Amino acid sequence: MSDTMDSPYVEYTREQLLGRIYELETILKENNLETQKKSKTSKRERMKNKQRPFDMSKYTQRKIALRIAYIGWDYIGFATQHDEERVPTVEGKLFKALVDCKLITSIEESDYTRCGRTDRGVSALGQVIALKVRSKKLISDPNPELLPPEEEIPYIDSLNRMLPPDIRVLAWSPVDEEFSARFSCSSRTYKYYFTKGRMDIEKIRQGCAYFEGDHDFRNFCKLDPSKNVLSYNRIIKSMTVKPVPYVETGGVGDGTDFYEVELKGTAFLWHQVRFMMSVLFLVGQGLEPPEIIRDLVDIEKVSSKPDFPMASDLPLVLYDCEFKDINWTYSFKGDKYDPFPSCLRTYYHYNEAWTVQMIRSLTYQAYLTKVSQFPMVMADQSKRTVLEYVKNISGPPTIRLGGGKERRNLSYKSILLRPRSDSDELKKEKYEVRKKRKLDKELEEA
Repeated sequence: MSDTMDSPYVEYTREQLLGRIYELETILKENNLETQKKSKTSKRERMKNKQRPFDMSKYTQRKIALRIAYIGWDYIGFATQHDEERVPTVEGKLFKALVDCKLITSIEESDYTRCGRTDRGVSALGQVIALKVRSKKLISDPNPELLPPEEEIPYIDSLNRMLPPDIRVLAWSPVDEEFSARFSCSSRTYKYYFTKGRMDIEKIRQGCAYFEGDHDFRNFCKLDPSKNVLSYNRIIKSMTVKPVPYVETGGVGDGTDFYEVELKGTAFLWHQVRFMMSVLFLVGQGLEPPEIIRDLVDIEKVSSKPDFPMASDLPLVLYDCEFKDINWTYSFKGDKYDPFPSCLRTYYHYNEAWTVQMIRSLTYQAYLTKVSQFPMVMADQSKRTVLEYVKNISGPPTIRLGGGKERRNLSYKSILLRPRSDSDELKKEKYEVRKKRKLDKELEEA
């Protein structure tokens, strides 16, 4: 009786007792849920530990080509630098996805080749890689034939689920064991987008004509003596300039209409396209004649590269890589009916991204249009709108670099009058001297 009398609940009213009961039941429920959650987590961990590692040796391998698209703006380049935390690359993301999908164990064992190396910030719609991957066909299968696409692993969808939104696999194709994404490629096509500004498009077209054909492009690339390039001759099969369709920018101001340069060649040197575009911009601005290109590809006349900058990386796209006898598969079902094929998924993916970017572009366009009508007071106290002033502005020449970038010069110096870099031969000699000094130092310290 005394224990009951000592209880703190003796003086509780009925409502207080019910409230306390509800409070204790709630605490009990929470404790039970936490216990169940821990039990489920522990069970999952036990099941995970019991799972056998995926046995790649049970499956056959097959060599395939993959067509890759990517927006390169947030990457250091396409080719991996083997330090993805500090130097993110498109290839690094691809390799991780291939391993995570259990298609390869390591890239070193997959007979991997790439069609080309795009630089930092450069995008691609037609990059191609080739490698050996796991097939759905078991080793124990006595049939010597490869599986048809509709019975194979859904390579496109499997990889795209693992890849970031700015990288997509567009298609795959079976290829021969001897196939190389680099050496089997018959041509590569690039596109470069730019605004007209005050440039003369016809002069740019004349400059493009001087690029076409088989030329030595050492004055349009970055020389790297460590690569020991033996020939700088490359073939430009075609180079054209045309307006970009479906883009209306007339309300923003004069010269805001977009054009694209499309060039097709067998192969390209390091930074070659961007150096070519830089000189084309000078030609379009009237700062250089179109014939400057004819002179720069004549190594007897200009034996080493004059000092001029590269054009921006932002507008450059590796648009296509062409191969003979490749039959691309764009769907998991191959040539059979598929109500929701991989290519449709990719279309919706890019449609969403395009809508977001268009809304951003339209927002900036609205800002430009509004600000262009703001008044400015001139030196003679007259007033002009910003757009009227921009249309008639004069002053030191600006050097177009593409991607919205410009460089102002107080006085322009012709390319042929500028300082020149060391010749290829001299660069290689200096490199060998540095290499020998480094080796001698290492031997002394050993």
